[in-house]
Amino acid sequence: MKIADIFSYLLFWGLIGCCLFNVYVMLVFRTGIVYTARHKDGTLKKKASVSGIVNSLLLLDCILGIQVASNYFGLASRRTEISFAGLYLLNYALYIVLVIYDTLVIDYLVIVKWRPKFLMIPEAMNAQSMRQHIIASIPIAPAIGLVLTALSTLIAWVAFF
Repeated sequence: MKIADIFSYLLFWGLIGCCLFNVYVMLVFRTGIVYTARHKDGTLKKKASVSGIVNSLLLLDCILGIQVASNYFGLASRRTEISFAGLYLLNYALYIVLVIYDTLVIDYLVIVKWRPKFLMIPEAMNAQSMRQHIIASIPIAPAIGLVLTALSTLIAWVAFF
């Protein structure tokens, strides 16, 4: 793949992922599902309930699905030749795009700055609690991404390449 192809792939699938992420955020806030794994201040609960674990796994499954779908529709269906390592790196880059979007746009711009009424964000989920959440996410999200990306790459590799 050429560098331009990589950037256009990440832009296209990153935009799709970000749009789907927006829908997910609206659903979990409007229904209150977000609080099955988090306190009202946005920080993760020490002991997660079953519904909290299911919610967290649902988000990871959505990311995995976006990666596998992007591998099929963006690469395999176009008969793009790519190595397993290249596919892994491309999936990890897409994951990092989504993490950056989540951190900068959702966590900071939407939850801390904009605070739209339709999301029903509690007062306790303020700049200080979101700062803690963002700082905690910095080492955790990339580490989770290494494993999640390995799984999505393996699934796509076996199924499509």
